[in-house]
Amino acid sequence: MKLDLFPSTGGSYILVLRLTNAVEILVGKSGRIPFPAGVYFYCGSALGSGGLRGRLKHHFKPRTSPHWHIDYLRPHSEIVEVVFSQGDERWECWWTQFLLRQPTAFIPAGGFGATDCRNDCPAHLIGFSETQIPKILRNFTLAWNCQRLPME
Repeated sequence: MKLDLFPSTGGSYILVLRLTNAVEILVGKSGRIPFPAGVYFYCGSALGSGGLRGRLKHHFKPRTSPHWHIDYLRPHSEIVEVVFSQGDERWECWWTQFLLRQPTAFIPAGGFGATDCRNDCPAHLIGFSETQIPKILRNFTLAWNCQRLPME
């Protein structure tokens, strides 16, 4: 696994997830949420102990008792790429707003991943049609000077 390539320092990240089939998932107190097949970008930050490497190891490891919203979606999806930036700045809200302005962007579940959001983001999980992904990733990494690590 490529997880050792991620820094142990803090930073912000995006999980690029592929959901091959539509699925309805029970997400804690949020109830049952339908997720159409497609590609999803989950924006998060890892500023605590373990940094990016620790947080990403959490996301890659199967969970029997989910902690965050994304933990409910992970067993049904594949992480195809991780985009990240090191530092102590929380970029997840800025990145969410940038991604929401892209063509075909949609919010699959209001509030998903944004329960602790300080900027009133509608969600930190954004869905896209698969055909737009290469262009969105290229535009994103150019605009935000991030690093990309494909997982496939």
